[in-house]
Amino acid sequence: MSVKQRTVLRWILIVFGLGIGTIALLRGKAFSEETISADKLYRSYVQAIQLVRDNYDQPINYEALNTAAVSGMLRSLDPHSNYFDRKSFDEMRMEQRSQYYGIGASIQQRFGGVYVIEPFRNTPAVRAGLRYGDRIALIDGENASEWNSDQVRDHLRGELGTKVVVTIDRVGEKEPLTLKLERAAVDLPSISASYVLQPGIGYVALSRGFHSTTFEELNRSILILKSAGMHSLILDLRGNPGGFLDQAIRVADKFLQRGQKIVSVRGRSAGAGAKDWEAESGTPETFPMVVLIDDGSASASEIVAGAIQDNDRGLIIGEPSFGKGLVQTIFPLNGGVGLTLTTARYYTPSGRLIQRDYSNGSTYEYLSRRGQESEAPPTAARTAATLFKTGLGRPVYGGGGIDPDIIVKPSEITRQQGLILGTGLFLFVRDLLAGRVASAPEFRRGEIEFDHLPKTNEFVINDQIMEAYRAFMANFIRQNSELGLTPAQVSENMTWAHKRIREEVLIAAYGVDTQRRIMAADDLQLQRAVAEIPQSSQMAERARRGR
Repeated sequence: MSVKQRTVLRWILIVFGLGIGTIALLRGKAFSEETISADKLYRSYVQAIQLVRDNYDQPINYEALNTAAVSGMLRSLDPHSNYFDRKSFDEMRMEQRSQYYGIGASIQQRFGGVYVIEPFRNTPAVRAGLRYGDRIALIDGENASEWNSDQVRDHLRGELGTKVVVTIDRVGEKEPLTLKLERAAVDLPSISASYVLQPGIGYVALSRGFHSTTFEELNRSILILKSAGMHSLILDLRGNPGGFLDQAIRVADKFLQRGQKIVSVRGRSAGAGAKDWEAESGTPETFPMVVLIDDGSASASEIVAGAIQDNDRGLIIGEPSFGKGLVQTIFPLNGGVGLTLTTARYYTPSGRLIQRDYSNGSTYEYLSRRGQESEAPPTAARTAATLFKTGLGRPVYGGGGIDPDIIVKPSEITRQQGLILGTGLFLFVRDLLAGRVASAPEFRRGEIEFDHLPKTNEFVINDQIMEAYRAFMANFIRQNSELGLTPAQVSENMTWAHKRIREEVLIAAYGVDTQRRIMAADDLQLQRAVAEIPQSSQMAERARRGR
């Protein structure tokens, strides 16, 4: 283990020891050598490393051992304290600046490998001609056919201006295509889409996290939508994992009256790091609004949703949010590594804790229980002790994320449908887009088309295409019997497949955001949000008068 690695490890263990010591003091125990000793932990770790070095029969990756040890230590504190090696720490900081260095394409692991799903605008991927369905075979001469999507992503990203050689398999091409791409800064905006959904109703998908540019992006989107006649807004926070606290505060501030509370932060002891944030702009937007959330909405997303809900500014629709109310402070360490350490907790304006319970110590259970809070009246875990009231006296509950005012479950994909989608259906769409389905030559597509004005009647999937799909699946099942798919299962899911084939074709032709816009009528949560705008407006007006 190098001197640099020893220094980093010692520093982390000292921080850990100080944290445990403080917890012990708060519990009324004296802090002593017996309670916790960073030096003792360090010596034990070094001794363990020495035993591994002397006895293990394979070469040792000390950096991987350090990462695993420190990550395990931090995860024993809570699910969100974490350690980052140099590469992952650089990526985290880069994404917080709404950028990363790479080729600029969405990739997914499906049957037979990792495929390009969508190249992004003005990126090396688009300039090189990558398109939906290209299977990544080689990266810099290395066989990538057995890699998962994370491994492929790690190899495609790199230093700004460096080259990467990618070999792809494309339907319709006899030989693999080899492309040389130069990595560039790829924009990663917080807002993936904004447009007028219906006359007077604006839609903003703030789905990619709260980064350094989030508030500026939202300002621009609202100005454009208002100029297009928007007088009510649907703010979509579904799938937004959170990010910068200051950006969440500025977003909430845009919709709240001066002096209305946005969020409170409380540290581990009374007064330590405590702070309350209130709206202070004085010129908020006053149009009716609805906020969409789901079990992927976390942290900063929950701060915004909680502030809107507790101040009765708008209705919250969708599914219960993730329940991540722990505040992480980022600590850069020597050698370019770093860690995030939980230092406080978030509370909504009514005083409810956002964080879900994680006391059993199982990270798997914590993650797998997302969005499973009851949509019925509160259970034993959510009793009067967690009951709070909004400004209008509406009941809300703490300790389990943000519960929507109106719960709407999305259309869910069954296990069978997921298997069909990731295997035969995807391969059929590749053939369809390559012009290899005789009944639909007009579906042949080349590179993705940006700035397309959507039409609801595009790429209609007719009976002839569905019959071709059925025949394709029958042949696919015969050749891949180990998957366990049957013709009966395909028949049972033909209605679902009809819709999904069109979705995939639209993604290939115009990208995910345009596909969602064209098929907005199938989004149950979004359509409910449209229907509830009048109620949201009435509630906000009552709150304004009461204030």
